[in-house]
Amino acid sequence: MQSYQRLIIQFHSLLVFIQLMPDDFKLVKTRKRGGRNTNKKKAFVDECSQNNLCSISKETIIRRTLLAKEETVASDFCSSVLVKLSEGLNELTNLDIKEIICYGLGSFADSVTSRYQFALLLALKEHFSTSVLIYDPIFNDTEIDVLKELGCQVITINEEGKHKIQSHHFTLLYLPHCPKQLINNFLWTNWGPELQNCIIFSNSFSRIIESQPKRFLTESAGYILNIFPYTEELEIDNCFRYNDIFNDTAIHIFPQKKLNSVPQNFWDLCEEPKYCEDDTEFIGQKLISTLKV
Repeated sequence: MQSYQRLIIQFHSLLVFIQLMPDDFKLVKTRKRGGRNTNKKKAFVDECSQNNLCSISKETIIRRTLLAKEETVASDFCSSVLVKLSEGLNELTNLDIKEIICYGLGSFADSVTSRYQFALLLALKEHFSTSVLIYDPIFNDTEIDVLKELGCQVITINEEGKHKIQSHHFTLLYLPHCPKQLINNFLWTNWGPELQNCIIFSNSFSRIIESQPKRFLTESAGYILNIFPYTEELEIDNCFRYNDIFNDTAIHIFPQKKLNSVPQNFWDLCEEPKYCEDDTEFIGQKLISTLKV
């Protein structure tokens, strides 16, 4: 009986989806290459085809987000993150975060994972009384309105992570479960001793490096690979109620004492990263322009 009910629900969801599809919707077919997974880019293309559609009202999205924020703020996980950030700031002899840059949050209207990641972002914004600049190519118009109403500044172009930090500002880069290429691009853009002016909340650098052969990382995450020996990684206790929302994340700082020990020509090697067009993980500006998002 339960299986039958689930089938009815799935069938109903499919009907709703078909009714919401725009008239000019086209399924973008992807060719398999050597068994590589192309689902991420295909999902993105499909999502962009419906970019302006949102079946959930702005008021409902805000209410759900604020409830998620309330739960997140009260959690031991949030307290743990704030303690680790405080440790990092103290080691960097910096007492405050002046701006938060966020990429790759995802569709928080539909995704519970994205909603709680957004909730933590809002908690950090409130705790540090700072500005938030945010971008994700998948945001629809309603989500953009929600972001603005909740006090976030929406970046209007795909920077591909290439955001230049200000020397007089201390920046927190918030990248929950983002492609390593975004981190790599950010490091390249700010390659130099000025990296001590930022903290990166993202997938653990050490796990990124441990999970793939060095020859692959050299192509897709060379700057992460090069800076890692001069990085201090602060592990976050994954004690959140839903353990798959912030798993494998860590806080990364670049203490001056470590940066002072780099080889003499270390910062001279700064060629702009280039990635394979068939990469299933990274959504670049070229694809955005093609889709006219």
